[in-house]
Amino acid sequence: MQLKPEPGSLRRRLIAASCALLSAAAARSQEVSSAVRALSDSSTEGGATNWQVDSALAYYHEDGRIQAVEPVVAVSKDYGDGEAFGLNLTYDALSGSSPNGALTSNKPQTFASPSGKSLTLASHLYTTDPGQLPVDPHYHDQRLAAGATWQQPLTRLAQASIGGKISYEHDFLSATVNALIAHDFNEKNTTVSFGINDESDSIHPIGGAPVPGSDYSLFEKTGGKSKNGVGALLGVTQVMTRTWLSEFNLSVDRFNGYLNDPYKIISVIDTFGNTTGYVYENRPDQRIRHSAYLENRVGWDRASAALSLRYMSDDWGIHSETAQLHLRWWTSERGQYWEPTLRWYRQSAADFYTPWITGATIPVLGYASSDERLGAFRSLTYGLKYAFKWGDHSDQTSPEVSFRLEYYRQIMDNRAPAPTALQGLDLYPNLQAVLFQVGVSF
Repeated sequence: MQLKPEPGSLRRRLIAASCALLSAAAARSQEVSSAVRALSDSSTEGGATNWQVDSALAYYHEDGRIQAVEPVVAVSKDYGDGEAFGLNLTYDALSGSSPNGALTSNKPQTFASPSGKSLTLASHLYTTDPGQLPVDPHYHDQRLAAGATWQQPLTRLAQASIGGKISYEHDFLSATVNALIAHDFNEKNTTVSFGINDESDSIHPIGGAPVPGSDYSLFEKTGGKSKNGVGALLGVTQVMTRTWLSEFNLSVDRFNGYLNDPYKIISVIDTFGNTTGYVYENRPDQRIRHSAYLENRVGWDRASAALSLRYMSDDWGIHSETAQLHLRWWTSERGQYWEPTLRWYRQSAADFYTPWITGATIPVLGYASSDERLGAFRSLTYGLKYAFKWGDHSDQTSPEVSFRLEYYRQIMDNRAPAPTALQGLDLYPNLQAVLFQVGVSF
């Protein structure tokens, strides 16, 4: 099943953790996320190097929901004189129980799996007990992704990079290309960069794409769908002092096409809160996002710190703020270090987000989704990384082994009062997750 890239989604947290390890190989790429840049002080120093290999294995577990295993490998080489090549491969396998969007009820609820054609075929049905969040207990998904980048100097002060990525799931195929140009000014203390990217996705939901807003019991479905996204980024990096680096980016992206999650439904209730049916969600077919990102990195003899701030808004009504802090302490021999991290996130709900709808509103139902990733919530992530050099501490080419542990907690906000029949039930369950990662670089 496809996981849409909404804020707070599992796949984004997995990718952020993997990219943090592989930041050296991904530097200068348009796809480099804020999580990567915040940790890029681990990049290779000096001139030309031999092949560099960064690898990691991550295990992610949500309380009572999804679990995932993700191995990732990145290979890069610096040819000197500004030329560099990078290649990365990622595979992830997800399983467990995935929320289907329906509301917790005081009565048992029966649903069909995505491949089901009706609510009467026992082999395609599952039942949720009273008071429990409706989840598909047979959820599973696998993804294979490959990406490559090439960096080439244009002049003594300018360089360009191009890249591409392909991601495949059994119901989803995505292809992305990107390009970035950077120019140095002020004796190479100031760098201005501009990047663009284009993404094309082909979506083939299991059982077909449901008709948006249609009655769930009718199973009205169509064929495959597609969407396309284009984006641009303008950034400035400034060397403030010998130990202080500052970066500011502005970005915008626009997606068109099928933006629904084909596996999400919405509960229909009466005035007392009793469930009377379900409808498929219906999202707009366009989304435009704007974001601003600021990061400051400071280094000392045996310590460094990175603080980043990000603000995002879109035409769906979502506004989000992110603050992230990374600290790093090296031992006296610089053979090992500790790196605690703290990330705070908050977002408002989409204009069309609703945890449920009433039967009276169905005839005039427009855009609507009960997907918690489009709701108002806040989250905190606490993390700790430990790494050490395997072998000679003074040798920069010695392998590095690292261990990362993160705890994530999400709390839903702006909770609507519960109708009479639903009072006492946990209609807005919080989400807790743990991520553990082992990495090796050599």
